[in-house]
Amino acid sequence: MGEKNQKKGYVESKQGEDTVGYVAHLLYRYFGRPLLRRKNFKDFFDKNIYNERYERILRESNLKILPEEYFVSIYIMLTIVIFIVVIGSAMFFLSNILLSSMIFYGGILAICVLGIFLYNYPVLLSRKRGKEIDASIPFVLPYMKILSKELSLAKMIDIIDDFLIYKEVKIEFKKIKHYSNFLGYDINTSIRESMNSCPSKQLADIMNDLVTISNSGGNIHTYLVRKAENLNEEINAIEKKNIDTLLIYSQIYVVLLLIAPLFFAIMSSILNMVGASSEFSAASGSTDTVTLLIMLLVVLPFLYAAFMMLIFYSKPLYSRLKPMEND
Repeated sequence: MGEKNQKKGYVESKQGEDTVGYVAHLLYRYFGRPLLRRKNFKDFFDKNIYNERYERILRESNLKILPEEYFVSIYIMLTIVIFIVVIGSAMFFLSNILLSSMIFYGGILAICVLGIFLYNYPVLLSRKRGKEIDASIPFVLPYMKILSKELSLAKMIDIIDDFLIYKEVKIEFKKIKHYSNFLGYDINTSIRESMNSCPSKQLADIMNDLVTISNSGGNIHTYLVRKAENLNEEINAIEKKNIDTLLIYSQIYVVLLLIAPLFFAIMSSILNMVGASSEFSAASGSTDTVTLLIMLLVVLPFLYAAFMMLIFYSKPLYSRLKPMEND
């Protein structure tokens, strides 16, 4: 099983496991393996729990976990939560029916939320990795273009790993080297096998194109030059659109967060000065003072922070990527 899944793209990483993977490993080690040794449970697991179509998503998410390990861990985790809910509800059933009902229905809600999260976690992780790989391609192509001028495809793939500074795309190239250096595949087969578990369709298409050109005797350097030019045109279009968006945001910022508070403060002061009666003016002034304090101390700081977050996340992802930290 281990060798089979290594060939499918389960490559170890020095970055460490995430929390979900770590918990799944523990549950599988102490509960999953003994359960799967029982023929009745193994038949039930293969028929009702295991999902072969989900294997690709798990490989794309790069979770250091086998598919059967993940599914049996979800089953065990949900079973433990159900057991806790039933026991907790039964303990208070006679003494406090309201608390018992709250535990029962709250437990049902928790089970549903936990199940949905665990099932969709690899999907979300795969999509996140795919977006980060797509965003790092503009930084990868120039290196590949330079190396391809003098080196073969195999040598280029072997060297480029030293130039990559973004985690997710580096993992995909490490997969290629894993197939080539440790499993003994030729470079073309290594690329095709590793790209089967790549969450980025853009990178997979580029690497498969390189294999096709290499097999047909074409010029890889010419292809990469043309691909880099097309990508630069796309980036220029994205940057132009982003500038237009920032101009709209700047107008909104000036109107809502600069002019509107100033206009409100001036109008409040004028209304206080020309109030119909001193009593009304005093009451109005007290109310306006509280309102102004709330705006200055609560509303405006929150709006400024929200606007800065909006500006940051409106930028293209390739301009927000963080390079890996040196070990």
